[in-house]
Amino acid sequence: MWYLAGGLVFVLAVFVFAVWKHGLWKLYVYQPKEKRATTQWKDLGPTPEGENKYTPQGMTYVDGHVIFANSWKNTKSRVYQIDPETMEIRATFDMPEEAVHTSGLAYDGEHLWAVDYISNRCYKIDLQASLESGEPVVLGSFDTGLGGTSACCILTHKGKQLLAISDFMRTSRTYVVDHNRAIDEGRMEDSIVFSYINDGFSQGLEWDGEYLYESENRYSIDIVNQMEVAVLESEGSAQKATVRQFNAPSKGVEDLAFDGKVFYTSDETTFRFYVGNLEAE
Repeated sequence: MWYLAGGLVFVLAVFVFAVWKHGLWKLYVYQPKEKRATTQWKDLGPTPEGENKYTPQGMTYVDGHVIFANSWKNTKSRVYQIDPETMEIRATFDMPEEAVHTSGLAYDGEHLWAVDYISNRCYKIDLQASLESGEPVVLGSFDTGLGGTSACCILTHKGKQLLAISDFMRTSRTYVVDHNRAIDEGRMEDSIVFSYINDGFSQGLEWDGEYLYESENRYSIDIVNQMEVAVLESEGSAQKATVRQFNAPSKGVEDLAFDGKVFYTSDETTFRFYVGNLEAE
């Protein structure tokens, strides 16, 4: 029987190593109760092509519309302009052929920025021209150098507009980047202003003008961290910078969008859109 016991020990050792190496233990880590807040999310209806299990991914808010991307089982990504009042689709375009899992969207006031989990590139896109033509009008792109490029959002820090880009599991970090410099250089590596350790399973990023929000997977129900940017820079840790930790709608939270009052998100287990109010007490 010794060989059975030895086999079990080996399997357990491999499991423990995998949990440690990939940070799977973070799925069970929450903020202290005094920092956790409950949010009621309103269901806005199904995501496009959800009946085909085409997963919801990136999201941002632009001029009264939700801009949303889904992945067609890693064969292509489609971007949609959606009326948040009726959830009707107004226009669409498909991402470049190598961008088949467009996991994050952001808007800088003039251009759409999109990151892709498969190509591991960030794209600068003429949104209006793309929506009008139905084809992606890409003005430039850069290599993120990451293995699991996940979410992105525009924020202003120390008077400069920057782009936050998160990495899912691989480095478990979120990078705040001078995106215009990265476009010029074709890569992100030398354009990183600072980075921080996220909670490992980053799915979405958004900035409300004061706080940075990051949605993360968890074992029972997903969460959204509300974080102080100055602390993220000084301490390099999402755990230390989190002011409030809100519940997500369900177990497969994706990217976030903010319209100035409320937050939008979607879920890849329910294939539905949600809207909620995230406020610090």
